[in-house]
Amino acid sequence: MRKFGFKLFSTNLQNNPALVDEAAEFVRNHKERMFIELMVIPDCGIESLNIFKHKFADLEVRIHAPHNIMGFDAGSRELEKSNIRILASSQRAADILQAKSIVVHAGCGHGARYLQETARQFKLFADSRIVVENLPAFASDETPLHGNTPDEIALIMAESGCGFCFDFSHAICAANYYGLDIKSQLKGFYNLKPTVYHMCDGMMGEMQDKHLHFGDGNYPLEDYLNGYTASNAYITMETGHGIPVSIKPWVKDYEYLLKSEK
Repeated sequence: MRKFGFKLFSTNLQNNPALVDEAAEFVRNHKERMFIELMVIPDCGIESLNIFKHKFADLEVRIHAPHNIMGFDAGSRELEKSNIRILASSQRAADILQAKSIVVHAGCGHGARYLQETARQFKLFADSRIVVENLPAFASDETPLHGNTPDEIALIMAESGCGFCFDFSHAICAANYYGLDIKSQLKGFYNLKPTVYHMCDGMMGEMQDKHLHFGDGNYPLEDYLNGYTASNAYITMETGHGIPVSIKPWVKDYEYLLKSEK
């Protein structure tokens, strides 16, 4: 049975605490089919994590580590010590919330040396809970990113022993940039046996991830859900931009996926 996840940020505890309670209550009422993925901002302290532990009591939680916008870049040897320090907050969160996986982005830069550096640092992190996420060719600020293809992700996995987080929109955006066949890329990623999946809607021809709510784009989501996710998949709904006001749009996304399952 697939499980679907709301994605919260640790900063929601400050900017919209009612949302955290609302999300936790909904997931608790549907916990046989739901979980929470928590993005842990680098300066998230023990006090906040203990509050989340209380609010998420008896819920299944997965962790998402900071990425390049927050100063984390496994493709940079110069940032190795900083990366270890930033990742530590996510590892601490995984300890406290008993999370089985920590999603970590592949790093910045195009080319073998950046890719190899990411593989080296992932091995250095030495945490079996880490799963590497595939990325689009460029971030929203036009920073080049690697981990764009199944071969690149497979290399990181093979050299570091980490698992894999399959982001559909990132895969489509990267395939469009490189002129690759989308279905072949999706099949290649699926064959890597992902631990976690990320899903949103988007526009098929674009190279930037838009995080659209389901039904607001033209991705064939029903085909992707049934053709490229395992029957016991953990699928985080990475939909919506900005600070969410309520969980209502996410509830609609959850219901959309339930109706799309075969």
